[in-house]
Parts: sequence; structure tokens; C-alpha cells
Amino acid sequence: MSESSEWVSLGEAADIIGVHPATIRNWAERGEFPFRRTPGGHRRFRRADLDEWLASNRVSNPTEAQVVVQSALGRTRMDISSQSKLSDLDWYQTLSPESRDAMRQEGLHIMDALIKHLSDPTWGSGLETAHDIGRIYGNLARQEGLSLSKALQGYLYFSDFPLDAVIQLSETNMPRATVNWGEMLRQINQFTRRILIGLIEAYDEE
Repeated sequence: MSESSEWVSLGEAADIIGVHPATIRNWAERGEFPFRRTPGGHRRFRRADLDEWLASNRVSNPTEAQVVVQSALGRTRMDISSQSKLSDLDWYQTLSPESRDAMRQEGLHIMDALIKHLSDPTWGSGLETAHDIGRIYGNLARQEGLSLSKALQGYLYFSDFPLDAVIQLSETNMPRATVNWGEMLRQINQFTRRILIGLIEAYDEE
């Protein structure tokens, strides 16, 4: 393996692990991931260290979690693409196209982290990632001039989608489901509340 392929950037490391880049940065600062810096000051992570971390933290049975998250993601995409429900909401119309795109990308990071959190709640990085992304959402909303009230309206609009998906799947008695649906609801609540805390903290920094 060449040196260029042995070491990866912060963004590439985040994609490999499946968390937000801010989470990788926090772990690196705490010494949980070894890294080196380029002459320009950018972090580089050794791929072998990332592979070792994945091997020791691999989720075992993500089937139900994936179904829940994909259902929530599908509903989110439907609302965004049609914009029929969003067009009359002040908080959404305030956002620039660039901010909407940025928030969509953060939404994908949330869904990836939620899958891992639901599949293995002992894997603590899910909640940490949720908190990091909440702060990013809050900062984006602040930059767009949204009040905290409007930012919370936007967050709450989408945060119920995973909960609704669990309720619907539990009522349809998903074939071969081995998950405790009540426990999954608790885990999703725990996850979404951490996002909410991060969002509010971003406004507290004003």
C-alpha cells in the first residue's frame, strides 16, 4: 500500500467510520485516534487504525434499524422534493438554497449515526455525533438569521419521522422482527434529544 493510500483525510476517515467529521476531530483531540498533520496543518489518519476500530465496533444486526431509518429518510425526501408541506412554513422559506443543501447533508449523517446507535446502543459515538450535528444545525440556522424558536420548529418538523416509522412498523408486525419496539422508541428519543441539546447550545454561544 502506498503512503498516499495508507493515510486518509478527516472527511475520508469520517466516511469510513460512518460518523460526522466533527466527531472524528473530537476523538482525535482526545487521543482516541492517532493522527499526523500535513505541512499545511491538516489531519491525516492511518487507514489501518480505522479498520481496526471498525473490526472491534462492528454492528451485528442492523436490519430493523435500517428499515426504520430508510422509512424516515423516504418521508423526509418526499416532503423536501414536493415542498407542498414546506412551502407555507416560515422557517423553511427563510433558508437559502445553499443552507438547505447543507442541512440535507447533515441529515444524511444523522441517519447513518442513528442506524449505528439503534443497532448497538452501547456504541457511544452515536450520541456524540448527534450532539455535534445539533450544534452544526444550530450554527447554520443562526447564520441564516433564524430565531431559536424557528430553528426549533424546523428541527421538530423532521425529528418525529423516525418515531412515526417505528410506530408504523410495529403495528404492521414487520416479518422476523426481533427488536423491542418500545426500547427502540426510547433510543430514538435519547438520540434526537442530544441533537436538540446541541442545537440550543449553538444559540447559547451568541
